[in-house]
Amino acid sequence: MNNLQGKSSLNFYKGSNLIRLNMLKMIFNGKTGTGHIGASLSIVEIIFYLFKFIIFKNKIKKHHFVLSKGHAAPILYSMYFFLGLINKNDIKDFRTFNSKLQGHPDKTKLKFLDSGSGALGQGLSISIGYAISNKLKNNNMKSFCLIGDGEMQEGQIWEAALYAGSKRINNLCVIVDANKFQNEFSVNDTLKISNVKKKWESFGWEFTKINGHSFKDLNLAFNKLNKKREKPLVIYADTIKGKGISFMENDNYWHGGIMKKEDFENAMSELSVKI
Repeated sequence: MNNLQGKSSLNFYKGSNLIRLNMLKMIFNGKTGTGHIGASLSIVEIIFYLFKFIIFKNKIKKHHFVLSKGHAAPILYSMYFFLGLINKNDIKDFRTFNSKLQGHPDKTKLKFLDSGSGALGQGLSISIGYAISNKLKNNNMKSFCLIGDGEMQEGQIWEAALYAGSKRINNLCVIVDANKFQNEFSVNDTLKISNVKKKWESFGWEFTKINGHSFKDLNLAFNKLNKKREKPLVIYADTIKGKGISFMENDNYWHGGIMKKEDFENAMSELSVKI
């Protein structure tokens, strides 16, 4: 969507680490010390790129977005805070009763959300609805949906994918966070999904695989949406669960583990150096 380079690339990495840092502060200072840290860290660069360069302009929403893997809501909230859409009081109340910032996105609490989410597998169907609506309204809004690789075990994902591909819904983009882990175990140990590229293409999608933490790769992938197209686009983002905090990377404890003071201080030390 943007031809960005140089200074934008530098700001991208600084901004990504800043929302990492703020998310960890939000979770540590919360009532429970938990919040699906690993699953949030794997999508930091994806969320930052999408919201900084595509979805919001001057706090005005230009496109639709559904976080189908709703348990990664903490990094979404940190991005909202970065954009000035929520404030310090909202952050302070993370994951408490009556808070705007629930453990999963809640549209009744945050009106600018396109959908609540958390029941895995449903987000793509909702995103298709937005894409069709945009076509009927003849506007230029696109519909983005972020799903997990473990979420592709849900049958509803493939029903939705088949529909979107068959109907050539070309204003729709799915990003797969392929961090290779899910709730209890790795994706392969739970239910291995093979021939991913061929599956999506056989369902009528354009498929591109990228490094989900690379500014260059994200920029090239999303720029595909600028071109005239007949198919929906799926961006398969190879990511690392817990990315950015060395002791959290590829450690599935951090899917929902409690962050202790020592963990928090070590994470802050790593991120402070990077920022």
